[in-house]
Amino acid sequence: MESRKEILALNHIYKIFGGNTALNNVSLNLYKGEVLSVVGENGAGKSTLMKIIAGAERPDSGTIMLEGENIEFQSTLDALRKGISIIYQEPNIFSDLSVIENIFIGNEIRNGASLSWKKMYEETCKALRAVDVPIEIATQKMETLTIGTQQLVMIARCLQRQCKILILDEPTSILSHGESEKLYKIIERLTGSGVSVIYISHRIQEVLRLSDRIMILRDGVVTASDIKPQNTNESKIVEAMSGRSIDMNVYRQRDLSASKTIMEVEQLSKDRMFQDISFSLKEGEVLGFYGLVGSGRSEMARVIFGETKKDSGTIKYDGTVIENRSPGEAIARKLYYMPEDRGVQGLFSGHSVGENMSVSFLDLFKGRLQSINRKKENKAIDDNIKKYKIKTCGKDAEIMSLSGGNQQKVLFCRWLIDTPKVLILDEPTRGIDIATKMEIHEYIMDLAKSGVAVIVISSDMSEIMSVSDRLIVMYRGKIVSEFDRKDITEQGVLSAALGLVQEEAMP
Repeated sequence: MESRKEILALNHIYKIFGGNTALNNVSLNLYKGEVLSVVGENGAGKSTLMKIIAGAERPDSGTIMLEGENIEFQSTLDALRKGISIIYQEPNIFSDLSVIENIFIGNEIRNGASLSWKKMYEETCKALRAVDVPIEIATQKMETLTIGTQQLVMIARCLQRQCKILILDEPTSILSHGESEKLYKIIERLTGSGVSVIYISHRIQEVLRLSDRIMILRDGVVTASDIKPQNTNESKIVEAMSGRSIDMNVYRQRDLSASKTIMEVEQLSKDRMFQDISFSLKEGEVLGFYGLVGSGRSEMARVIFGETKKDSGTIKYDGTVIENRSPGEAIARKLYYMPEDRGVQGLFSGHSVGENMSVSFLDLFKGRLQSINRKKENKAIDDNIKKYKIKTCGKDAEIMSLSGGNQQKVLFCRWLIDTPKVLILDEPTRGIDIATKMEIHEYIMDLAKSGVAVIVISSDMSEIMSVSDRLIVMYRGKIVSEFDRKDITEQGVLSAALGLVQEEAMP
């Protein structure tokens, strides 16, 4: 950075929710044109701090200085008008409106009493060019775009509104490798033009790559505020975040040579989503699926689970050809699926931790008169909360009051109320901190050791390489490579995922 001009300063910020201190005497400094990464475990206070900066929450005490002026934001719109924009992990879009409408909603350009569509189109094209998105999408509805492109449109909206500070909350958790690389270049260009970026991520390697400085929060307290990436490494960051050393090597070698094949998939196809998918799965095996967004992995899993119907192909399960016509049929066979989007596809907001955990297995708790044995149900829930170290004030707590990592644990535990034969985990650690991620990896290894067959679908290269006994790579709906654990390399997997390995070259 050429200049150390301070643009934002938070001093002695406190925030308490229901008797719990979310932020305890937190101070932060942000300089013009820098990337400040804020890292910490789920529940460390990062989201609360960002909401205060973006005007969505007000501190109980402390001061905020913006360009040397003491300010008090009354709303997100107030912060936006002062040049502070935030893009959340899940882009907050109006899916049935066009790109132009999404960029200008609430900030329309008018020509007298009518809207100036020509001027808004021109300004939209200018903003799209700044984030390397084709201007042809300007009139398209947002729902027709990939999630990655939607996120870039949100960044374009921030630029159109002359943002000085851009807050990015887990921006790459929903992006492909190529989209992530594109985002990195855009961030570099933005900071070069003087925009300051606050970057939130659980992916420590990208934090080390992008940051000028790193700030660490733990339990609402700043434990470090001026770490230089060149003076640290992933292990040190993780230890500072968690307050303890974390073993990143969770894989446990197992002899699967005599294990029974529990599932065989042959030439499974669905519309234009995936074609001719064939693989086998053994008891106690962890089979990884890797591929870029849109490669067909999740769609394949939903067909196996019975959420959607296949066009052709067969699934042999425990020696018998099956047709899962619904998730209920799959569950009856002890074949379970944890979806990739816990908020939309997995959790029931407005309901309790316990209700979210036991909802799929209420039949297990029925008594003689077909009523639910609440004592038995509550014991199973309490046992899981204790075993999987879910941080909650109790099973009756509202599910959305938990941190993202603990919400993920609840969703994970839903499928462990009863012992599965096959468990499909779709993006099991997306958007959660490294400590919780390692815990879930340990649970996967425990399940495999007990004989459960596990399929892990992940866009996280380090994750898929860490836990897999075998790894299948998909590209544009087809399997293009398969690796035994001893043959897995980052370069080989990525080359296959990018389509640089032809299907004919598969072993």
